[in-house]
Amino acid sequence: MTLQQLHYMMEVFQCGSINKASQSLFVSQSAISDAIRELERELGITVFRRSNRGVQLTDAGADFIAQVQPILEQEKRIRKIYGEKSGQERMRLSIASQRYPFCAKAFVRLLEETSVEQPVKLAIREMDMERVIEEVQTGKSEIGVIFISDRTESFIRRILDKAMLEFTDFKSFHPQVFLRKDHPLHHKSSLSLSELRSYPYVLFEQKKQGSVYFAEEAVYTETDNFSRVVVINDRATAYNIIANTDGFSIGSGILPEGYCDSRIISIPIAEETKSMHLGWIHSKERPLHPQAKHYIQILQQVLEEEP
Repeated sequence: MTLQQLHYMMEVFQCGSINKASQSLFVSQSAISDAIRELERELGITVFRRSNRGVQLTDAGADFIAQVQPILEQEKRIRKIYGEKSGQERMRLSIASQRYPFCAKAFVRLLEETSVEQPVKLAIREMDMERVIEEVQTGKSEIGVIFISDRTESFIRRILDKAMLEFTDFKSFHPQVFLRKDHPLHHKSSLSLSELRSYPYVLFEQKKQGSVYFAEEAVYTETDNFSRVVVINDRATAYNIIANTDGFSIGSGILPEGYCDSRIISIPIAEETKSMHLGWIHSKERPLHPQAKHYIQILQQVLEEEP
């Protein structure tokens, strides 16, 4: 039995599939499968029941995972105390966020301010809100950046409380429409939702489709009201579609120079819509790392610089 095998097994358990664990660890699926099978043979138990839908813990597997968790937590504490082999502790920080360019801008500044002598492992992951919450709840990311609206606040706060997570407000925004500079509606000083109904509505894919409360868009309306709906799952694709078609999306309106497509503009929504509150979440049970605090300070500066 090796620590590597235990790490692979725990990652598969947390991800729910070998495929997702492979993507998370940057290790081939076959390497993970072989390591788990070898460990199962050594222990004489079956930890995971495999199917087309992923993996599911057996009773013996659930008991084994419960035994493994404290071992891996202890390993993490030992590494933190004694550092890496070089004798200098490696700075580690993982940030999860919804698809926001200003988060990437703050991350770049954090990287620029990191000393070249300091060993470091930084990570930033863009994903839907539900996955951001899961990332922080499971400890895979120390902080997460999300938004909640007046409409969704009660529901999201219940989810966060159950996960022992705390939401800290950064800034409130009136939602705006993202569209290309030469869009047929580009000349308008504000836009109503009714004016947008004949244009493609670009939506970010959610882990659980149909959940209005986890929607990425600042103003989520029934998609049946729009003649065309385009579902995407990454920011670059969203920019390309909006910049090259009459498609639009709805968000904060923040377009940091150098981190967005220069062909895209934002126009305020005319209606009295619910405000969106941008903020960050962290675990109530774990102290915040100094570098996480530093990233939050940088992100606050980036937001203050935007009009």
